[in-house]
Amino acid sequence: MKNKIRVIAGIVLLVAGFINGFAQHSQSSEQERIDQLIEKLWSLSYGEWGSLSEAFKEIGDPVTEPLMKMLRIKEASGWSQYRIEWHQRRVAWALGQVRTEKAIDLLIEMLQDRTLHDYGRYEAARALRKIKPQKAVEPLIEVLNDKESNPPPRSEAAHALGDIQSEKAVPSLIQALDEKEFQIRMGAVYGLGHIGSKEAIEGLVKALKDEDGYIRRLTYPHLIRLRPEKKAEFLIMALKDEDWGVREDSVKALKEIGEPVSEHLIPLLEDEGSMVRRGAARVLGLIQLQRAGGVLIEALKDSDWMVRNEAAVALVRINSGNLIEPLIGMLKDKNSHVREEAAWILGEMKSEMAVDPLIQALRKKDTGWMAAMALGKIQSQKAVKPLTRALKDENIRKRRAAAWALERIPSGKAVNALIAALKDSDEEVRMGAAEALKRIGTPEALKAVEKYKK
Repeated sequence: MKNKIRVIAGIVLLVAGFINGFAQHSQSSEQERIDQLIEKLWSLSYGEWGSLSEAFKEIGDPVTEPLMKMLRIKEASGWSQYRIEWHQRRVAWALGQVRTEKAIDLLIEMLQDRTLHDYGRYEAARALRKIKPQKAVEPLIEVLNDKESNPPPRSEAAHALGDIQSEKAVPSLIQALDEKEFQIRMGAVYGLGHIGSKEAIEGLVKALKDEDGYIRRLTYPHLIRLRPEKKAEFLIMALKDEDWGVREDSVKALKEIGEPVSEHLIPLLEDEGSMVRRGAARVLGLIQLQRAGGVLIEALKDSDWMVRNEAAVALVRINSGNLIEPLIGMLKDKNSHVREEAAWILGEMKSEMAVDPLIQALRKKDTGWMAAMALGKIQSQKAVKPLTRALKDENIRKRRAAAWALERIPSGKAVNALIAALKDSDEEVRMGAAEALKRIGTPEALKAVEKYKK
């Protein structure tokens, strides 16, 4: 019996020793892993830190204390200020990846320490932004309000307050919209947009008057998300913005809404602002609104050539048969620009109905060249003879367009005229004629091209 007890006791001691040894080994392995991770963090440049993000998250809390100790060694390290600054950034960044509450007090201390480099404090605010502790709200507001601090930490504090979604921060964020520094105003817009309270929305409406187009461009999406019932109203406001980027974003969003927004867009074709008329014409084309055809045809007479261009492109996108006759009628308009736009659209629509009117328009001195291009796109054999006559026109532009068109309507009837055009005084006419002859491909045509090359 005594022997059995001794054996059991021995086994228990052996197992306990094994467990203890395994635990010590595990602790040792984890510590080694932590040491290796921190050493690697110190060896990488800023742009490479992201590769360690998952490793810090995986280890979690155990890496917090070593990181916090690392921050403290700076006092006695003898490092240069530059090295200390980057040291601070590394520690704050790593604590932000771990996202542990143990680090909150240290990060707040870093945030408030104005002896630290700007980007050390910036990285501390960024880390708090990831952890999102309510405890950090007041310190973050203090940094945002501190006009003696530089923009990076103040801007990141505004972003952090938005992610924490603290309504206490709204008055300070609205006040920050009046700051001179673009970076701070940008952070304020982000913060207000993510808090989204009634007071925050009022602040965002104020931001729509910011002098910088990019700030306004950032503001509209927040307002549309927070006030979806006013989406169309905000987008029409954005369409009238003087900033190109704001208008482009509005055009894309209005296109997504589609026909329901057309009742707001059609009247804008008569707006006093040419940029507004351009945007409205473009969206009406993008949503292919058939019933807008009539007003877009009228827009071809606009005093602004860019509005005319947008209207022309829109009509091509709509490409409705009931637009052909009005466009044909515009080939006789008094304004040469209107006649050009009408010819271009009819060519893009490839309407056979337009062939005879375009042949008539081919005789015009100023816009005949566009009629030739349109006939080339339609590719009607009926246009071959008039186009060969145009190869002899005194207008160089018309001769070039005729050669281009005949390349697209290959016909043996044009060979003689094209061979004669190989001797034209204009190089582009000669090259166009050669290409057209190659496309026709008859022995006579190819022989003329070979002779021309020599």
